[in-house]
Amino acid sequence: MAEQMAAGSGAEALGALGERSKKRSGIFGRTLEDPSRAELYETIHEAWMDWQSALLNFEDADCKEMVDYYSYRIKASQIRYEYLLRKAKSLQAQ
Repeated sequence: MAEQMAAGSGAEALGALGERSKKRSGIFGRTLEDPSRAELYETIHEAWMDWQSALLNFEDADCKEMVDYYSYRIKASQIRYEYLLRKAKSLQAQ
């Protein structure tokens, strides 16, 4: 149930994010002239949403197998999110 709630709010947030990116400048007030950077920032947001979803679902896990599964998913999504942040920071430094 928590996964469905997180997925629903994530879709709404991504839709709103897409609309805002068309009207406003990108992250830190910079315009996103490069579509690959805009895509990277959107992927970072999706990775963060996946991480938060895994955290919510871990709270509702009711058996050992689900606790193991969500703890793996938390760690995997955290690593992915941190990787994407490092990639974005290296692109900004260039």
